[in-house]
Amino acid sequence: MTEPSCPGRSGVRRSGVKIGATPDLVTNEAVRRFHDLWLSRCQDGRLPTKAAMDPVEMRTYLGGIILTKVHYDPLDFEYRIIGEEVIARLGNVTGKRVGKTALVNVSDSAYRNYCLVVETRQPQFLEGMTLTAFRKDRPYAMSRVHCPLSSDGETIDHILTYVAFR
Repeated sequence: MTEPSCPGRSGVRRSGVKIGATPDLVTNEAVRRFHDLWLSRCQDGRLPTKAAMDPVEMRTYLGGIILTKVHYDPLDFEYRIIGEEVIARLGNVTGKRVGKTALVNVSDSAYRNYCLVVETRQPQFLEGMTLTAFRKDRPYAMSRVHCPLSSDGETIDHILTYVAFR
């Protein structure tokens, strides 16, 4: 399978939003701790599996979790699990495809950000004010990290996100 080519760039800053692959982009300690938890599950240079991310160990993060399934050919992403805090603030799009629904903001940057995770095989961080498709009149201050997961340690089949609102 050919690796997909994704639009967008890592490390960009647009209209007060910082996006990139380094954890120092975010100031939220919970997001940094979640990333550390994900890192602790990476073994021998291989990405962690979905099963390695135990919900019991992640209980303090569950309200801000988003689990996205990766679909290939064509590349798209499906919202599979969304935490209660995320639903309360941004709406429930469980079962919807990212290509047709913008959960995090009203542009296509949610799709581009997920693409970057697949393309780079690295977490992607975001911090700043963002609009949502469900509440266009109310921006949210948020921090988040998208973390790749792989059932075989190589091919990304899920992306686990933690979102913290400020």
